[in-house]
Amino acid sequence: MASRAQQLGASFDVLIEIDTGGRRGGLPPGDPGLVELGTLISSLGPALRLEGVLTHAGHSYHARTIEEIQAIAEDERQGAVRSAERLRAAGLQCRTVSIGSTPTMVHAKSLEGVTEIRPGVYTFFDIDQMAIGACAIEDIAVSVLASVIGHNRRAGRVLIDAGGLALSKDISAAEFRKDVGYGWVCPVDGSGPIPDVWVADVHQEHGLVASTKEHPPWDSLPIGGRVRILPNHVCMTVAPYGQYYVVDGGDEIVATWSKATGW
Repeated sequence: MASRAQQLGASFDVLIEIDTGGRRGGLPPGDPGLVELGTLISSLGPALRLEGVLTHAGHSYHARTIEEIQAIAEDERQGAVRSAERLRAAGLQCRTVSIGSTPTMVHAKSLEGVTEIRPGVYTFFDIDQMAIGACAIEDIAVSVLASVIGHNRRAGRVLIDAGGLALSKDISAAEFRKDVGYGWVCPVDGSGPIPDVWVADVHQEHGLVASTKEHPPWDSLPIGGRVRILPNHVCMTVAPYGQYYVVDGGDEIVATWSKATGW
């Protein structure tokens, strides 16, 4: 990193990742290598500057109760703060203490010692967050507009023009609910999900809507009609799109927002 910074004529602010239970990456808060790594980064100035520590309690997505999420949130906070204190005690700079997943930031009881939070899904919320109690269904702010393009009465499926590319193939909410599939189907008028109906399967460009009843509500989902699909994991769903069409309590577009896309 220092070599690349020198090549660019730049300097990088560096945060050390801390593993507070997610086991994705980083050092545990008590790892002896933490201070060693901080010292190494600081010795490579001015190309590198030790800015602080960060962590992400992604395992909170699998918690079953609010109390469990709260316990993970406190582990997340304590682990990051403890790591920062160890670096400071060694005479190293640690200005930033950065934590955050959406469930833990919604339910955390304390943020003492934290300087920054980084929840992402909270911006829009989704069915997965609703399933673990981080939001209510009316808090979900993004849906995918789709058209009904066919009735397969033999198979008991309504075809829509939104498949895996439009919705993503993330079925994270299925860990908590069995009636979710690839998203819930809502009327275009902004009201809540149509009872007993969901996107049961997806192909690349097609979604197959099913019902827990004997057959889907054909009349409520006429060919040529439009529906909104609430996503399982909104981050994955919105990623390919170039912009957001904004509505406010109805179906009239009141604004268009550009967005970051691509890599």
